[in-house]
Amino acid sequence: MGDSIKKVGFIGAGKVGCSLGDYFKRSGIDVAGYYSHTQAGAGGAAAQQHGTHIDSIDKILTMCDVLFLTVPDDAIADVWEQVRAFPIQGKYICHCSGSLSSAVLSGIRETGAYGYSIHPMFPFKSKKTAYEDLKHALFTVEGDPAHREDMEALLRHCGNPVVGIGKEDKPSYHAAAVFASNLMVGLIEEAIQLLEKCGFSREEAMAALKPLAVSNLENIFEAGTKDALTGPVERHDIQTVKKHLKALDQDKKDTYTALTKEIIQIAEKRHPQISYADMKQVLEEER
Repeated sequence: MGDSIKKVGFIGAGKVGCSLGDYFKRSGIDVAGYYSHTQAGAGGAAAQQHGTHIDSIDKILTMCDVLFLTVPDDAIADVWEQVRAFPIQGKYICHCSGSLSSAVLSGIRETGAYGYSIHPMFPFKSKKTAYEDLKHALFTVEGDPAHREDMEALLRHCGNPVVGIGKEDKPSYHAAAVFASNLMVGLIEEAIQLLEKCGFSREEAMAALKPLAVSNLENIFEAGTKDALTGPVERHDIQTVKKHLKALDQDKKDTYTALTKEIIQIAEKRHPQISYADMKQVLEEER
C-alpha cells in the first residue's frame, strides 16, 4: 500500500460505502468513518460496521487521506462541489460509479487534490456484503496518473485484482458489466415468463432454471464461451430455432434473434467447417 495512504473516509453510508468500509477494515486499512447528510443513516452504518459517524465534511477531510464519495451517481457532482470548498490539497478523492469517469470531479487539479473513479465489478445487494465474496471482485481504477499506482496498491493490499482503464473506456466497461449482470436478470425473467405459459408456477420456474443457469455460468468461466456453447445453434438445428421463433411474441423474438446472431459467431469459431448462412437467413426473415 502506498505510504501516502494511511486512512480512508466515506461520504455516503449506503450499500457500497458500508460494504467497502467493512472490507477495507477487515483487510487492515484504517477507516476514519462516515459522513452522511442523514445522521441516522450514517449512525446506523457506523454502528453496524464498528465505525465512526463524522458530523461534517470538513472534519472527515482532516481525518483521512483518501475520501470515497459513495453516493448515487446523480449526487456525485453536487457532493464534490461541497468537498472542493475545503482545503483538500494532496487528498485523494474517489467515487465508485461504474459509468462516470473521474471527469465528474471537475476542476480537481486546481485544488491540488487527485481524482479517481474506483469501481468494483460486483453486485452490492446490502450493507452487509460478505467479505468472502468481495475479496474476489476485480476493481478498475481510472484517474490522475500522478498517484494512480497508490490507489491500485491500496486495492491490491486487500488481495483484489486491479485493472487500470482510461476515461474513454468507462462507457464500454460499464456496458460490459450490465450485460453480465443486469441484462442477465432480464433474460431469466423472460425464461420464467415462458415457463409460466407452460403451466409452471413462478417458484417452480425459478427452481427449474437455477441448476441450468448456474451450471452454464460455471461452464462459461471454466471453459470459455466457445467450448461452453451448447444447444440448437451449436448443433446447427435450424428446425428447432424456427419452432422457437414461432412460439415467441415480438419482444421476446427480438431478444432471441439478437442473441442468436451473437452466438452464431461463437458457433462459427467452434465449427469452422459448418456454414451457418441458412440459420442467419432464418433470423433475417424474422426482422
